[in-house]
Amino acid sequence: MEKHKSPHFIGISKKCKKCIMLFLLCFVFTGYGQNISVNFPNITVERALEILRNQEGYSFSVKTNDVNLQKKVNANLQNQPIEKVLSTIFQGQPVSFEIDGKMVRIIKGSDRDTKASQTATENRKISGRVTDRQGEPLIGVSIIAKGSNEKGTMTNIDGYYSLSVPDKSILQFSYIGYDTQELKVGKSDILNATLQEKINDLDEVVVIGYGSMKKSDLTGAVSTVKTEDLPMSANTSISHMLSGRAAGITSVQNSAQPGGGVTLRIRGEASTGAGNEPLYIIDGFPIGGSQVEPAADNRYTDFGSRNPLNSINPNDIESIEILKDASSTAIYGARAANGVIIITTKKGREGKPVVNYSANYGVQQIANKTEMMNAQEFMTEANKFAKEQWLYNNRIYPYGNTDPSTITDPIVYPYTDSAIRNAGEGTDWYDLITREGMIHQHNLSVSGGTSNLRYMASFNFFDQNGVVRNSDFTRYTGRLNVEHQINKIFKYGVNATQSYIKSTNVPLGTEDFENSGLINSAMSYDPTTPVYNKDGSYAQSERMTTVPNPVSMLEIDDYTQTKRLLVNAYLQAEIIKGLVAKVNIGFDDQTGVRNSYIPTTTLYGKQEGGKASKSMAQQFDRLLEATVNYDFSIAKAHKFNILAGYSYQDFTNEGFSAANSQFFTDIFKYNSLASGEAARPTVASNKSKTMFISYFGRINYNLFDKYLFTLTARVDGSNRFGANNRYGIFPSGAVAWRIKQEDFLKDVTFLSDLKLRLSLGQTGNSEIGNNAFEYYTAAWQQYVFGNSVSTGTAKSQIANPDLKWETTTEFNLGLDFGFFDQRLSGTFEFFKKEVKDLLGYRTLKSFMEVSTVAANIGKTQSTGIEISLKSRNFTGEFKWDTEFNFTRYVDRWKERNPEDELSPWQKADDPIRAHYGYLSDGVLGIDEAAPASMPNLLPGEYKIKDVNGYLRDEFGNLIPDANGNVQYTGGPDGIIDEADIVLLGTYDPGFSIGFGNTFEYKGFDLNIFFYGMFDRIVNNATRGKFSIPNIRFILNGQNMMKEISERWSSENPHSKYPSGFVSQYPQPSDYLWEDAWFIRCKNITLGYTLPSKWIHKVFSRARIFADISNPFVITPYSGNDPETDFKAGYPNQRTYSFGVDITF
Repeated sequence: MEKHKSPHFIGISKKCKKCIMLFLLCFVFTGYGQNISVNFPNITVERALEILRNQEGYSFSVKTNDVNLQKKVNANLQNQPIEKVLSTIFQGQPVSFEIDGKMVRIIKGSDRDTKASQTATENRKISGRVTDRQGEPLIGVSIIAKGSNEKGTMTNIDGYYSLSVPDKSILQFSYIGYDTQELKVGKSDILNATLQEKINDLDEVVVIGYGSMKKSDLTGAVSTVKTEDLPMSANTSISHMLSGRAAGITSVQNSAQPGGGVTLRIRGEASTGAGNEPLYIIDGFPIGGSQVEPAADNRYTDFGSRNPLNSINPNDIESIEILKDASSTAIYGARAANGVIIITTKKGREGKPVVNYSANYGVQQIANKTEMMNAQEFMTEANKFAKEQWLYNNRIYPYGNTDPSTITDPIVYPYTDSAIRNAGEGTDWYDLITREGMIHQHNLSVSGGTSNLRYMASFNFFDQNGVVRNSDFTRYTGRLNVEHQINKIFKYGVNATQSYIKSTNVPLGTEDFENSGLINSAMSYDPTTPVYNKDGSYAQSERMTTVPNPVSMLEIDDYTQTKRLLVNAYLQAEIIKGLVAKVNIGFDDQTGVRNSYIPTTTLYGKQEGGKASKSMAQQFDRLLEATVNYDFSIAKAHKFNILAGYSYQDFTNEGFSAANSQFFTDIFKYNSLASGEAARPTVASNKSKTMFISYFGRINYNLFDKYLFTLTARVDGSNRFGANNRYGIFPSGAVAWRIKQEDFLKDVTFLSDLKLRLSLGQTGNSEIGNNAFEYYTAAWQQYVFGNSVSTGTAKSQIANPDLKWETTTEFNLGLDFGFFDQRLSGTFEFFKKEVKDLLGYRTLKSFMEVSTVAANIGKTQSTGIEISLKSRNFTGEFKWDTEFNFTRYVDRWKERNPEDELSPWQKADDPIRAHYGYLSDGVLGIDEAAPASMPNLLPGEYKIKDVNGYLRDEFGNLIPDANGNVQYTGGPDGIIDEADIVLLGTYDPGFSIGFGNTFEYKGFDLNIFFYGMFDRIVNNATRGKFSIPNIRFILNGQNMMKEISERWSSENPHSKYPSGFVSQYPQPSDYLWEDAWFIRCKNITLGYTLPSKWIHKVFSRARIFADISNPFVITPYSGNDPETDFKAGYPNQRTYSFGVDITF
């Protein structure tokens, strides 16, 4: 069967979106051409048949034992009938053909006469349907009964067949491009088959910028993720599913709340002033890197950006291509410095309508919970610390030699012994604001078409109730994709998707006091305080008067609604064979509305008399593109593909917000802003527009199917940049050598692929905001005129007409290899890229109110390697596939801002996101002498490692070098100072991996996938606030982690943890900056495809499955999660789900 190609869809914009044709009412019949033109450049018979299938739409039935499919064919046939073409392909082989329209059966020459004289018993009629792994029908599959004089037939256009065979026959299903399958006829007269594509992925079609090409012809670094290989788990968006799935890409969830953002990075984060987000292309339409998120005047909310792919239904996606090097990304020029992610959605196929329904339901639990103290534990530890603090402050043993009898002030215990005995568990605030989450979704799609018209329509409903109360996410999406071949010349298509998202936001945030977020408050709040007072009002802790009652915060209303309509359409004309002109138009319309109200029942709301806000944000993007693509050959050796194009895209952003306070009642919430009596209500509005105009071109040259050359260039212009640098040119070049095609390797049978690739090119980064221009801000600056204060305007930014694009120059060396007919295949990549003209700010030496100006300063450099491996370990009735990828990269400074003053411990070429600090050397014991470098250190305090020192003269003065820099001794100097600060590490992983295994046996399938990050450190901020470093706040009523009971004290003098008292010496940073490598089991999915004899009367395919997401993590990190652990952040979840996938 023809492998599903991802057509070239480029989003286009249109002013009047209501006039876009989403439904096609006209069908134009086009018959099959009589003659065909095709080139077979010394390829196998099997490959020649695949070309006829892909290029001309023919289906073939052939018994592999009858013909030699590996025999070579070398011919260039122009305008020849199919009979002539087939005769050429099978020249010298004893076969004949039966041609019925586009179906061709190839049989042995003697079989035609034998068939007429067959008299074998035919006592059963077997029928069924043959589909691929996705349940799509396969047309023209050959079905032969083994051992019965080779009775056979082919599937029809809908994949059905019928065949009379002797009882207990074995049916052989064969199809070019798919593995042959044999099934035994059982008691049922219905026998369905599901065929697997052959492993050889060299002919796989890969989507690239403004087109597609065979994987074997790629000169750039491109990774592909097929959604059919991803588990059907309960994920909000496709970006959640990409973790560890491809080399070179990292996916980190920066908020675990429903709909929360995901940070996707391709080959690191080399930019320090502009964005590092990749460019997303959805069916040809470039979209922004974040979802429209209206602002809210809600001081608690701090959840980061929402996921830009939330509005895309993951079930609609066919494949994801990740363009990584300059050769593959330069076609997108100034927007591609951080890589490109191309998402191609599913399209219809020829045949009767195929209806698919899938659903899953799951429950979510907090994966790892910080263990906080209950009331009795809290009171006990508070009393213990009160005593220890009395000893410490008065320097009584073990902290000194003061005689206790000389101290007049007694120990003040906050709680009596009887109160502690009667306290019990107290209030578990964290438990009161959390719950068991629920997640479920339903997806319905229908696809099909004729030879001229193909369509796919879908609807998806997704609903998630988060593990924190009042955190919900609901999404509705609909999609319609249509392609219509009007005649032999013209073709058009429309891709449209509509989404509606409603989010209920919880008041997150990490600030303190009345601004404390919900989780922060719940972890902090005094467990001895009840939820309610006797009168039913919310209780307030006697000791924590400035922190809100956590349960009261659940009454805060905060809702966001986002609507999105993304439409793109194209019209193309094949002017002559191989010359295609195409025009794309499209638009992306996003609107977000947010309403919030903080009632007077909360601490902050009471201070403000209730506070309400409403805001709206809208982004409207338009796209117009025109391309011409010419695909042609000269003789047999020279193949060319030439692309030229023009692109225009603009982005209009606008929004407003209004807020008021001092309401006489909470009843109206945010629905009556005018009733607030604040002294100065807040009103704000904004609008901006960004434009890109681009010209681009690409030449692909294939010489002898061995030597591949690619030249690409793009010219981008944007109003974001200064008048002197408005346009940028971004070129690239690449070469590839298919070594396996050389004569000296053709006879090496175990080697199926070997290709060397080299590329060098430049891309740009345009994500700099509007930093190049001078502008004024109104309504914020106040001036005094006489006895009154007036509002005016003030200059907020100074223009820099010389501001340039950030430019990335990248070199890539790649090697593709395959063994044993691609049963083991992989790639190796080495890359080195340099980013220059980094965006930053220079200080102005003037007395102007604006003291800085945007400028290009500095360079960074990134180097790395990537390894990808795939293997098919077993291919029989028991199947076992394995995938593995490895990524290592380092982002370093190469040239810093000249105005930056480096600290002595910093090096000019340190990692970009380096963290520095002192190293601990254990806790000083109760009778241990203080080190000479820390003579006043007290027991229970951390010792600091003396690792280095400054070179000093006899008077203790620093001795600088010739450049005025400090010099180091290179070893301990007996002094703890800044010379002892070292590079602790970086949050960036030193390397990351992803690996998974898929097993299939008799209808069962099992997928287990892991990914991990190594050689990284994370600041355990939760521990920093709720554990030993902040233990002194326990006397103010702040709850603490249970681990504080293990701290060093006079009663526990052998602890490895410090006492928590503030030392006169620096605190070691490696106590909170922890080693945070991890291996996470991402998914375990078990499925079962029901036998056809159970379901054939209703369904063509039915599968049930169960999935566990995030079942466990292996890590030395002591916090809740090494990947998503932020101070009092939204907890990560473990999801148990089950579902069904049914095709009618």
